[in-house]
Amino acid sequence: MTTTVLNLEGLSCGHCVASTRKALEAVPGTTQVEVELNKAVVQSSASSQQLIAAVEEAGYHAELAS
Repeated sequence: MTTTVLNLEGLSCGHCVASTRKALEAVPGTTQVEVELNKAVVQSSASSQQLIAAVEEAGYHAELAS
């Protein structure tokens, strides 16, 4: 299990946060998700690329935090 921190762009409200959280929770291997307007902290065995893809499929932009 790895903790991945993603920088998020395009979220502007609670609905955006909820949609992003739901998308990340749906990624296989994910056990915990915390989403704010500008970042997500995810406990998962999934790769960062899989998590970023889930956010982008939900309509938002994500990149791995440095």
